[in-house]
Amino acid sequence: MFDNLNTYKATTHFNGQSTVSLDGDRASGETYCLAHHISFGTDDERTVMIASIRYLDQFVKQGGGWCFAERQLLVDWTETRPCAP
Repeated sequence: MFDNLNTYKATTHFNGQSTVSLDGDRASGETYCLAHHISFGTDDERTVMIASIRYLDQFVKQGGGWCFAERQLLVDWTETRPCAP
C-alpha cells in the first residue's frame, strides 16, 4: 500500500467518524476516510484522485497500551479530475 502512495506528488487523508467495540484486551473498529492523491505532471496534466475509504481494524491491548493487530482497507468509490495548482 505504501509503495503505491509514492507514485503521487502529495496525499492528504481526512479521517472521519470512527466506531470501536471493546472485548476485554481486544477491540474492533471502523474508520471512514476521504483520501486525496495529487499526481505528478505539469499544471495542465495534474489530476487529483479522491477515494472514499474505510479502515476495518483489529486492536489488541499489550503492555497497558492499544496496538493495531490488523488493518483492512476498503475502497467505496473513487473520482479522478483535473487539479489546478
